Amino acid sequence: MSAPPDRNPVVTYLIDGYNLMHAVGMLGPGTRPNGLEAARTRFLDWLAAAAGKRPGRLRVVFDAEKAPGRSPEASHRGVWVRFAFRRTADDEIEELLAVEQKPAAVTVVSNDLRVRDAGRHRGCEVLACEGFVDWLIAKPAAAAPPAAEEPKPLPEATPDEMAAWLAAFTKPPK
Repeated sequence: MSAPPDRNPVVTYLIDGYNLMHAVGMLGPGTRPNGLEAARTRFLDWLAAAAGKRPGRLRVVFDAEKAPGRSPEASHRGVWVRFAFRRTADDEIEELLAVEQKPAAVTVVSNDLRVRDAGRHRGCEVLACEGFVDWLIAKPAAAAPPAAEEPKPLPEATPDEMAAWLAAFTKPPK
């Protein structure tokens, strides 16, 4: 369970939504159906804030087996959200991975064995939810300090300048 590398900013983190919500304690057995939308919004707000200026694109897939209709993928404060219409998030994630043109640029985030295996099968990086959260809440690596400028070469002093400096900075004779 290693943390995702801060590498290419075009990496997509494909997240199993409810799986990660359970892992971070934002969704439990006491969550009522009418409280699910509020819990999801709190989770997405937290995810957007925690992601901050980190490189990569966050894409969250939620189960929507009982959804009344399709909804397009939409952005929530920079986090892309998709509902798996009349299917599980696992099914939707597998389908997204099957058509992914650059699977090496995708990191699958889930504790679900089926989702993790689908990611590995396509050549994606795979992270457990805990590893992703560790990376997400860790302080981003500090930027390297700017390189020191090379000192500009000073022109050599002329004989007259050298004599003036020696006269100015030499102790007067006693």
